[in-house]
Amino acid sequence: MKIDILTLFPEMFDGFKSESIIKRAIDLGKVTINTCNFRDFSEDKHKKVDDTPYGGGAGMVLKCQPIFDALKSVKKENSKVILLSPQGVPYNQKMAYELSKEEHLILVCGHYEGFDERIKSVCDEEISIGDYVLTGGELPAMVITDSVVRLIPGVIDEESHLNDSFNNNLLDYPTYTKPRDYNGMKVPEVLLSGDHEKIKKWREEKQLEITKEKRPDLIKPRFVLKKEGLKKSGRRIKIDDVKDIKVTIIKDNKNLSYKVTKEEKLVAITIFNPKELKGYKLKGKSKDGGITKILIVKKAFAFKVALKNIRKKIDVLANRLNTALFEIDEDKTRKVLAEAEMLKQMIINTYQDYIGKERLDGIIKNINQLVSEFVRSKTLHSN
Repeated sequence: MKIDILTLFPEMFDGFKSESIIKRAIDLGKVTINTCNFRDFSEDKHKKVDDTPYGGGAGMVLKCQPIFDALKSVKKENSKVILLSPQGVPYNQKMAYELSKEEHLILVCGHYEGFDERIKSVCDEEISIGDYVLTGGELPAMVITDSVVRLIPGVIDEESHLNDSFNNNLLDYPTYTKPRDYNGMKVPEVLLSGDHEKIKKWREEKQLEITKEKRPDLIKPRFVLKKEGLKKSGRRIKIDDVKDIKVTIIKDNKNLSYKVTKEEKLVAITIFNPKELKGYKLKGKSKDGGITKILIVKKAFAFKVALKNIRKKIDVLANRLNTALFEIDEDKTRKVLAEAEMLKQMIINTYQDYIGKERLDGIIKNINQLVSEFVRSKTLHSN
């Protein structure tokens, strides 16, 4: 893997690249990490990379030209460009695994008040490492690089990261080492028993217990039903008659979703919003607090519905962009650009499981092209 980091402060990465697992990965040839100072690409005689924002406001905004030219110097056909911003999609372990499969990552570090909005048009993804503001994108770039590099095959033992926190949506279990008794604090007896089944069960219970206490937001309701036999009636499956079926139920104010797996393999998924699928409403009956009957919708059907809904939403965005093209009010322009960002994040969060990464990337790219064309036309129209 190759990682290029566009930054105003390349020296910040010297220690990062020369220590611990990152250094080992570089020495093993598993990853190449380069820094690129986009100030070097500034056409300003004073090498300025920022300017005051149109419409007024505090702070300085990074200009398009230096970053566009810096990206052009490092970007290849297989590159994935990530903009590091508080407005981005929240970063998590699942994203780290996805990024670790890429051949070339380009991380763009912000600074000052933010980026010129048009810079987003040449980026594939916008990522945030948390709901807080930093002075620049250098620390987020280190966080993402560290979390990705350790997942590259051969950097660390595979078992080390397979048991990481968040891999199964739970926090990690407690671990202990010698001595058995330290100041009266003893290692749990089960870990000294040598009974691997008991140890495994204890760890699973502790994971759930700790997650409930510290991060209850990570836990989704689960019902594991183990019954002999399998009975089908058209599209209906009686869950209480199915062996080794796990039903994951996700519910908020608007959506009700069921994901059905058998022996850890996805066998069927249901609709994500029953109101959008006429004639295919979910039907569930409660029995002792669990779901006993459900109307299963085939994955192919959910895929078609997801694309149909996405197309409708993109058409609405296109109409709003066309309307805003001739608006003088800059607030309306900013609003429609913000709507485009929100639409991308909504599609990623809501539809990714139904349309797959390849199709999702294509859709996000199309939205970026729409926005880029709007910004270009708006600039020409204003002049």
